Amino acid sequence: MFRNVSIWLAVSFCVFITSDAVAEETRVALVIGNSDYDHVANLPNPDNDAQDIAAALKRLDFEVTVGANLDYREMRLALRDFADASRSADKVIIYYAGHGIEIENNNYLIPVNAELRSDLDVDFEAIRLDLVVNSIAQSPGLKIVLVDACRNNPFVTDMIRTSATRSVGQGLARIDPGGVLVGYSARSGTLALDGDGRNSPYASALLTHLEEPGLEVGKMFRKVRDSVFQATEGYQEPFTYGSLPGSDLFLKEPLPPDPTKQMSEAEIAVAAAQINSELASDYIQAESRGTVYSWEKFLEKYKAHSEHYLVAFAKDKLDVLQSEAEAKRRKRNREPWLKANFPDGELEADLTLEQRKLVQEALNMMGQNVGSVDGAFGPRTRNAISTVRVANGLYPGTRVDIAFLRLLPDVPAIKALQSDTARLYKKDELPEAMEERLRRALKTLGPREVVFGYFEGHLYLAVRSSRRDFFTSSELAKEMGGHLATIGSARENQFIYNLIKNDKRYFRKGSSGNIQGPAFGLYQLPGSNEPSGGWVWITGEPLTYTRWSKGEPNNHKGNEGYAHFFGVPEHTRNPNYWNDGRGSHTAFIVEIE
Repeated sequence: MFRNVSIWLAVSFCVFITSDAVAEETRVALVIGNSDYDHVANLPNPDNDAQDIAAALKRLDFEVTVGANLDYREMRLALRDFADASRSADKVIIYYAGHGIEIENNNYLIPVNAELRSDLDVDFEAIRLDLVVNSIAQSPGLKIVLVDACRNNPFVTDMIRTSATRSVGQGLARIDPGGVLVGYSARSGTLALDGDGRNSPYASALLTHLEEPGLEVGKMFRKVRDSVFQATEGYQEPFTYGSLPGSDLFLKEPLPPDPTKQMSEAEIAVAAAQINSELASDYIQAESRGTVYSWEKFLEKYKAHSEHYLVAFAKDKLDVLQSEAEAKRRKRNREPWLKANFPDGELEADLTLEQRKLVQEALNMMGQNVGSVDGAFGPRTRNAISTVRVANGLYPGTRVDIAFLRLLPDVPAIKALQSDTARLYKKDELPEAMEERLRRALKTLGPREVVFGYFEGHLYLAVRSSRRDFFTSSELAKEMGGHLATIGSARENQFIYNLIKNDKRYFRKGSSGNIQGPAFGLYQLPGSNEPSGGWVWITGEPLTYTRWSKGEPNNHKGNEGYAHFFGVPEHTRNPNYWNDGRGSHTAFIVEIE
């Protein structure tokens, strides 16, 4: 509905020449990663992709200049200085990661200090893509521009349109580069995906194929296209504009022939490409299994390729799994925080009524729903005990023994962490017997203030953050292990409101006296009948409950398609109603099932 686009720009020039000539070539690269924006939500991936592409370029013998979070003046100066450095270079790369926008068929890169309050501001606050392309046009080397439009654009949602006929597009407009090959991560007018991992699908494909020895550049683009198309199940298809010369071009030269094997150059290129392809295939297979053993076998097989970025990623994956395994080992051997009595010779704990209530609360914190916390172990409690036992490798059944007690999160300690107002949580203040969903969420949030609570086995967190949009908040919720909250009943709605009502920072008063509250996971499908048609939960579950404020949704100014808590002057004491807004917010509700 409302899109926020980021642009990746890479210009690379490579020709196949002898190894002696390679040493004499001048290779320069400029890498810009814009993540921390002043007026819209930060972007999570530009840092990752920029760092990884820069590292790959250094391995390809480029002299790399890196700029992080550049404002308008810094971007123009960086491009100006780099234009001078590239004027006599044989191979040149410019790589940009950050927000971007297309207006009236012109593409722009957005510095971190841009506000873009109206569509007219773009010419004064953003950098035109054709300026970037033209800045290296005088280079004698071959010129290739890669543009990865990965993210939805938050500027569009707040931007005032000065003319009904002035178009603000989705994705990027096609380009006629004139002597420069321009590759988009997705066809013009379409959106690319961020992906769920460290890199976007397009950046991931580039990193897979960029350093393949003997891979001709034209074929590299085709392989990148195929990789992205397959990874996104046909949603995203990279496309190139312009053309390359007729001679073979390489980012990394073919390996020299081995005289002992007397292989042809073509055979060497095929063999090198096969090694890289096999490594990628084995990485995917190890990741699908996701075990310590699978990663150890992968690293053993490719220990001779320790500098390859996939091998580095595999080491990180193994470290995480080994840390988790060590945490599970400590959990199995730790002393339970709930000190229960075990009669002589009995494996079953003899629990008091209060201890039985604590067990039920702990089960709720673990994602079970035992109903009333009354100390009576009825069918729902017994089923929850059995589920937890089996999920953690214990013998089936409903026995509360020492092994089961070791699994329970420390209910009193976690309750002591809860606050009526949002606060930061440090790792060293979390209890040893921590509830794992909460631990992951707090670790992902980092230095962000939050309040949390449990309702019917689900964990809810109200997150205060810098200005964000629906899509970036949704991505962060996924990283936390959940989703933007869905609300299915008046009880759930009131629970969430009670979670935030004591902290005035979750609400802001508009000029008309209306109270704007946090966002959650309800949005309107594009093209729906306005104002009340097409509203859906982000999870796809049925919309069975609503609490729209009087006269809402109203699609005010034709630009509202996301729900948030809301109160009008007559009920500002209890702003637990809903309103449709533009998706820009400073707080949002996450639900983890």
